[in-house]
Amino acid sequence: MDRLEQDVREFVARLVRGAPEGWTDLELTVKAGPAGTEHDGWWAVPGRVPRPTGAVAGAEALAAAIAAGRGWRGARLAVRGRRGGTFDFGAEPGTVRSGNTVVLDPGYVHPLPDERAPGSALPPAGDAARAVAALRAFLRGRAELLGEAEQLAPPATPEQLAEAERRLGHRLPDDLRALYLTTDGSGGTSGLIDGRELLTLDEMVHAAEHLRYAGKFHFAWDEPGDAAVPFGPRPHGAVRRCHDHPGWVPFTTDGSGNHHAVDLAPAAAGRPGQVLDIGADNYEGPLYVADSVTSLLVHHLDLLERGHYALQDDWPPYLLLDRDPDEEPEEPEWSGAGLPAAPGPDLQSVRITPGAPAAPLDLAPLAAAPRLRRLDLGARTARGLGTLRPLPVEFLRAGLDGAGLAPLAGHPHLGALDLACDVPLDLAPLRALPALWWLDLSRCALVQDLGVLGELAGLRYLALTREQWAELLERDALPPGLVAARSAGAEATAQWAARIGHQEGDSYRVDGIAAEGIAAEGIAADGN
Repeated sequence: MDRLEQDVREFVARLVRGAPEGWTDLELTVKAGPAGTEHDGWWAVPGRVPRPTGAVAGAEALAAAIAAGRGWRGARLAVRGRRGGTFDFGAEPGTVRSGNTVVLDPGYVHPLPDERAPGSALPPAGDAARAVAALRAFLRGRAELLGEAEQLAPPATPEQLAEAERRLGHRLPDDLRALYLTTDGSGGTSGLIDGRELLTLDEMVHAAEHLRYAGKFHFAWDEPGDAAVPFGPRPHGAVRRCHDHPGWVPFTTDGSGNHHAVDLAPAAAGRPGQVLDIGADNYEGPLYVADSVTSLLVHHLDLLERGHYALQDDWPPYLLLDRDPDEEPEEPEWSGAGLPAAPGPDLQSVRITPGAPAAPLDLAPLAAAPRLRRLDLGARTARGLGTLRPLPVEFLRAGLDGAGLAPLAGHPHLGALDLACDVPLDLAPLRALPALWWLDLSRCALVQDLGVLGELAGLRYLALTREQWAELLERDALPPGLVAARSAGAEATAQWAARIGHQEGDSYRVDGIAAEGIAAEGIAADGN
């Protein structure tokens, strides 16, 4: 057995020794490349939500050793196994060629807006005593309506709370701490908070791990318009505009992947401990709910006292709180055959529906949309691109008129461009777009001086026609930070992919590792 195989067996042994009690199966994928290392894996535990493996010690060093030995840029590791059986280990080159796209670093996640921006200096809005009082008053009122007493879970101990906070890496807000010192989970009370169940402290930790490792947002290389520009929830400036954040700690669940979460990393206008709605159904980023758990509970009590509820006659019966009509936020997105005649101040996305008339669109009305971030005109020609200069637009898909890109030069936020044009296009203004990282020129027939692209150090994705790629590579002007590339209208050839940086190579495998033996007795000499 050579040194590398010994390292693999030691890695699997270390992995199995950290398995949760009662596990049956494991699937783990590790992607290691220039952008860092990412772990995505699960322990299957019968009768429970799968447990994420989290980061696994030694994965990065093992991936680096395999990649170096085979001349790869990075490596993707995969481990699969079943308790009582054997584990199979495999490694492949870190680059991927699929259809007409090459991804040089599958682990790359583009930084999203506000993810690293300075946070809030405001004090928390919660009040521990008021939160507990509101919960108890709500439960008394609900019990009277339902005709039966509510059954709460036993309270968490201070020691259990401290251990959960240690595992989370965050101290919870005082009002939420007080809730857990009153009841560790919903117990026998269904729909305890806003129709959802209160997670136990242990469930909270595992839900946070799930969101952190399995729910990590990845950039969709072929379409950034929806994914890369999450909408900003109201109130404006209170929540970081990203899809997930380690400072968002879930404390309720609806059983379908949606949670209330306390925000421990609010944006400048937010408050620590504010409540967000996050999870599977929030495609456009988090939804702001309340400035604290206290405010959420007080609001529920207010709805109950004002009669904003409905009694459901299921068995067991339950109480459903109604919403005031003015609680619903305005829709941030508009779509239609033309631009809105009177854009509202909260408008953030405009999408022209396919099949609309081909007449050019004058962008002047959009000057009344100070929060516009996404403008998708399809193939429609845009007139008056200068209208976008003072707006925070990050994604633009449009046809260009004779003015080309010049009206956009110097735009500080524009990060993704999908362009169409049938007149000669000067790329020089791209040098003056500091946020540009995604570019599709495949619908532009006459592009002047593709060599400009080689100067764009921040560019991560580029889509060109086969002829445009041939010219760019002939000029040796490949953008230095490119992570993904697409050859539009033609499947990527092995020769083109290799020139972009894709590596082919035989996979490395170690099959039949006896995990039970190495977990209990150390590393067996023959691995069987």
